[in-house]
Amino acid sequence: MKKAYFLFFFPCLIGAFLMGSPALFGGDMKRCIVCGMDLSRYPHTRYVVRTADGKEYGTCGVQCGLTLHLRFKEKWKSATAADLLSNRSFDAREGFYVFQSSVITDMAPGFIAFKRKGDAEKFAKGLGGRVVTYQEALEVWKKRM
Repeated sequence: MKKAYFLFFFPCLIGAFLMGSPALFGGDMKRCIVCGMDLSRYPHTRYVVRTADGKEYGTCGVQCGLTLHLRFKEKWKSATAADLLSNRSFDAREGFYVFQSSVITDMAPGFIAFKRKGDAEKFAKGLGGRVVTYQEALEVWKKRM
């Protein structure tokens, strides 16, 4: 019995240590549900997914949010993204995204969220990348996953 307990507890302890678990360090750190990055370091790219059962999942950015959308499938209800310029949240389905610009905000290859198409186009013109809609971003990411 002791051996089975050790085999269960030890990997959990190591995993919690590697992820910087608040339970181990007494902090209140929130992490991206997909990649584990510290969400406090990425407020300008925050992305929140809501499921049909009312749960909310915070991610570090659009890319991880798209990953959740594809994983949740029918459970996915909605999402909000942070506009890079205003830092205000908006309905992710209504946004425009610059994909693969020279700027990496939270994760490569990277999607950067904009509420207005004109802002996304100006950003892409100056810093590269391709402007896509939410549905196009989902399709691009589905092929790369």
